[in-house]
Amino acid sequence: MQIENWQDVDEALRELASLQIKRNEIEGRLNESINALKEQAKKEAAPIVESMKRLTKEIEAFAMSKKSEFAKKRTKELTFGKIGFRLVTSVPIPRDKAKVEALLQSLKAYGLSECIIYEEKPNREKLKELDDAMLVKLGLEKRVKDSFRVEPFIEKVKEA
Repeated sequence: MQIENWQDVDEALRELASLQIKRNEIEGRLNESINALKEQAKKEAAPIVESMKRLTKEIEAFAMSKKSEFAKKRTKELTFGKIGFRLVTSVPIPRDKAKVEALLQSLKAYGLSECIIYEEKPNREKLKELDDAMLVKLGLEKRVKDSFRVEPFIEKVKEA
C-alpha cells in the first residue's frame, strides 16, 4: 500500500487496527491454551505435591524426636539427601501503608534511621529542569525529540 494522502493514512490505520485485533485473538487463544495446560498440570501434580508434603512432615516429625542429635552438628547428611535445623530470624513488616508510615515515623523518633533503607536514584523530572551548563557539568545532555506514534482505533474497526 502506497500512502499518498490522508485518506490512505486513515485506511492504513484501519488495516493496522484490524491486524492488531487478529494478533490479540491469536494471543488470546495462546493464553487460553497455556492456562488450560497449567490447570491440567496442577491437577496431575496435586497427588505428587500432597505426597511430598506428607513425607516432609513425617521427616520433620522424626527429626524433631531426634533433635538432641542435632545439638552439635545442625545438618545430617544421608545417602539420598540431607536434613537439618537452622536458626532463622525474621521481623515481619506490616503491608498496610498507614502502618508502614507509622513504623517509619517511630523509627525516626527513636533515632533508628539505620533501620530505614533510602533508595537513591536520579530524579528525571528535576533533571529536565536544569540548565544546559549544569547538565554538562554532570556529564548529561538534554535531548528533545518529536516522537511519532500510531494509535489505531480498534473499537471502531470492531464496530465496522
